[in-house]
Amino acid sequence: MIALLCTAPFALFVVVRTYNWIHYYFQARKYDVPIIFVPVSFEELWWIVVRPLFSWVQHLPFGLGSWYLYTEMGFPQPDANRTFLRLNTENFILCSPKGNVIVTAYRPGLETVVGGGAKHWTIDDSQTRLFALFGENVASTNGAEWQRHRKITSTAFNERSFARVWTESIRRVAGLDLDGENTRTLGRLRSTFDIVAMEVLAVAGFGENMDNLAKVTNGHRESLMQSLGCVLKNILLTFVFYSLNGLKAPGFLLPSELRQIRQSIFEFKVHMEELLLQKLQNSKTSEKPSAVGMSLLESMVRANDYETTAGSLTFALSYLAAHPTLQTWLAEEIDTHFSPHAHRATEYKTIYPHLVRCLAFMYETLRMASPAPMLVRAPSTPDVLPMMTRSGHRDVRVPAGTPVGIHQQGVHFSARWGADVMVFEPRRFIVSSVSESGEKCEAVAVPEGVMYMPWAFGQRVCPGKKFSQVEFVALVAEILRGFRVEVVRGEGESEEEGRRRVLECLDDRFFNISAHLRRPEGARIRFVRR
Repeated sequence: MIALLCTAPFALFVVVRTYNWIHYYFQARKYDVPIIFVPVSFEELWWIVVRPLFSWVQHLPFGLGSWYLYTEMGFPQPDANRTFLRLNTENFILCSPKGNVIVTAYRPGLETVVGGGAKHWTIDDSQTRLFALFGENVASTNGAEWQRHRKITSTAFNERSFARVWTESIRRVAGLDLDGENTRTLGRLRSTFDIVAMEVLAVAGFGENMDNLAKVTNGHRESLMQSLGCVLKNILLTFVFYSLNGLKAPGFLLPSELRQIRQSIFEFKVHMEELLLQKLQNSKTSEKPSAVGMSLLESMVRANDYETTAGSLTFALSYLAAHPTLQTWLAEEIDTHFSPHAHRATEYKTIYPHLVRCLAFMYETLRMASPAPMLVRAPSTPDVLPMMTRSGHRDVRVPAGTPVGIHQQGVHFSARWGADVMVFEPRRFIVSSVSESGEKCEAVAVPEGVMYMPWAFGQRVCPGKKFSQVEFVALVAEILRGFRVEVVRGEGESEEEGRRRVLECLDDRFFNISAHLRRPEGARIRFVRR
């Protein structure tokens, strides 16, 4: 009897989920696209907590554990376009007991979901709640509330703030001892630029010196940057903990990791309130400066700026090491336009517009290594979604609330980019022309529509898009002004083998706020003065 009472809840759980799974399977069949069965969904909170315990299923024979890959919203990072190639499609469905998620990289479908007329396609709750830990903001809202937050946020990103991030980025790189270490693993490379990006964020984003934000002040157990780092490093666990009201649980009942997360959430919130109060008190005009300050803080936390910047630079510099001819191409532009006085704020408007190759280099880095997870949208009313089915193109009617996942990596690795889609080639974003005076001109050209969207697309494009572009270009230009980046070969390894090993490390990644390498110690690079 006791055994029956103990097993009955589990049996009921299995029966209900099996029934739901079958129900959603028959719904999925109507779409006439490949179906991937997953016993759990990335939308289920309890699974986020226990998922690491089941990593062993990936190694089961005969592909029995292949479903595990698709049970986190960041699965496009390790997947790239492999699933689309395997299924020979641009759409498939993840069918679980939780429901069906339509995953698409089909251009007409993407135009419907994120295009100009897609106002009723809203961000799914599984993702909006992730950004509402410290209150509603531009990333956690939809509709009229989102428009209000967007209007406030946009005022923070202006030419003045871009000039500030330009100056600070150059200054921080100039202070690095890049050739002071004989070699750097890719993990060490990332940690180096973690610090640089945090320093830039401190000054350009928070309006404070990094030393102030890294200092543990009276009444605090952690600095602002320590608490922010802990929250971002454990963002998914933080989200689950917060959603389940873990902040109210007695400390003695929590494991040490959750106690640390709870402390960091509290510390960060208090730090932000104190910083905002300080900005308000220092402001001579009451309304406009406070709105700008508030939105900029919100936007920087939302964008996880230092995390994505450090990640993008890790990939970018590693790609450069593996493609030395590209460094010569970039150096030509930098030597022509980047002056010794580039760090001055007044030089931003003069120099930045001319560094089109550096910007194209950023675009290609983000095409090959987009930092985003799968973005999920759902229609608030029934809508028609264009899909490529087994029988060809078809407009499929989807019910309100149906999650549709935007597979960015599938879009960026689509055959529509050409035969060299898997080759790192920044020149694909450059168009050349000749002016009336006979001077050769270059400009950045990005494919129209939804073919390229590392900053998202449509109305919900990232408000910090140009902020990140200015920061990246300034950092790269200052680095390549003085250095070349080289692969450190292993014993008995040829130069070509060393480059191939770097590219293999870059291809083996996972998602945690942004793209991360699984084997960051598997390759090394070095900086050599030009």
